[in-house]
Amino acid sequence: MINGRGYSWESVTVSLPGLEMQVQSIDYDDELEKELKYGTGNTPRGYGTGNYKGNSKITVLREDFDDLLDYCKSKSIPLFRLEIPKIIVSYANDDDVTRTDVINKVSIAKIADKPKQGDKSMTVDLDLLVAGLIVRDGVQPV
Repeated sequence: MINGRGYSWESVTVSLPGLEMQVQSIDYDDELEKELKYGTGNTPRGYGTGNYKGNSKITVLREDFDDLLDYCKSKSIPLFRLEIPKIIVSYANDDDVTRTDVINKVSIAKIADKPKQGDKSMTVDLDLLVAGLIVRDGVQPV
């Protein structure tokens, strides 16, 4: 935040050869398992680390999801077998450096349609399996 102004929604792209999808919203997080190690006494002596895990979820307009279905049909790829090499999230304020996060090696794990009466547009939620790293502005997580 600079002078009280935070980041605005900017740019998220899901690109495949021959297809670019616009994303309505995206959530992503990652974690590295950590556990305290104890010896004699009741204070930790240090910690150990475990596995790295990334998660992501996107919401797209139904029209963009239909384009994704058409893409899968044209390539004879089942939807849950589709591999998305990367999702790029870029954001910046005016007169500031553009920051870019990259979510690598993504595939679709769950699909949820939620049409409701009175909706002006239909959206589809996609829960994603992240098999790669989430690189935040060029910084590797592990």
